[in-house]
Amino acid sequence: MVTKSAQKELEGPEIKAILEQGIAIPSQPKVLMELDELASQPNVSVKAVAKVIAKDPALLASVFKVVNSPAMGLSKRIDSAETAVTLLGLKQITNLLKSIAIRQALGGKSLAYEKFWERSGDIAKLAAIIAKKQVSVCNIFPDQAYMAGLFHDCGVPVLMQRFPNYCKALDSQNLEHWPELDAEDRLFNTDHCVVGYLVGKHWRLPDFILRSVRFHHEIWSVAHPAITMVAMLQMATHLYNLMMKLPQEIVWEDNWRNVIEELGIPEDGLLEFEEDALETFTLGG
Repeated sequence: MVTKSAQKELEGPEIKAILEQGIAIPSQPKVLMELDELASQPNVSVKAVAKVIAKDPALLASVFKVVNSPAMGLSKRIDSAETAVTLLGLKQITNLLKSIAIRQALGGKSLAYEKFWERSGDIAKLAAIIAKKQVSVCNIFPDQAYMAGLFHDCGVPVLMQRFPNYCKALDSQNLEHWPELDAEDRLFNTDHCVVGYLVGKHWRLPDFILRSVRFHHEIWSVAHPAITMVAMLQMATHLYNLMMKLPQEIVWEDNWRNVIEELGIPEDGLLEFEEDALETFTLGG
């Protein structure tokens, strides 16, 4: 359960101190601001929403690529804005648009950014696959999990823009270990989780996804349903590390039994779950 002190931490001096370092939070594209405005109105028509989305053809094309992947598990192919809105609904399509737009907003051109977003994209797809497999247990949907996956570490590229040497290891051609982000935070007197939370808040993410971004290294610091989303992110990261043959993070080694319990995966079924999820990913998840 979230304590009063934890809630205060989300809004308190820690955030002020980070902002005073001159860290710039990226703004939402105009299309997303218009969609947020539409979402607040009653009885919005499908055509009105589709018209707004169609203003950014590149963003829409990226949405089609995501929604038609096995990770989303749709039975019908989506090839128009109206079809996307009809089948997914305004909230789901907005979630996916924000997920794709944050990558565009914080893309960068160096090898470091390329490596970062490739990893985040893979973790987002794996999180969506987990959500699809466990939706009856977790009540979290693929678009929500995909959003959390892309946003959970988005504080990192923000800090890379502010501090050129933050995660300098990502510029290496032979990166064997993912940088230890807590160590990077200590070095620069900052917190990538809080920065990611601020980005998500500015982009008006759902509250439970905001909390999962803030506490994705601290599975028992958040309340349900955020704790379920955090468990999903940790499972997705674990699967990514298996796939890339990387060492598992300490947070997984310490909490994996709690994670699988939260996700409704029996211990004797974990290996089968891992193999099935990774096979789905390999097939185009």
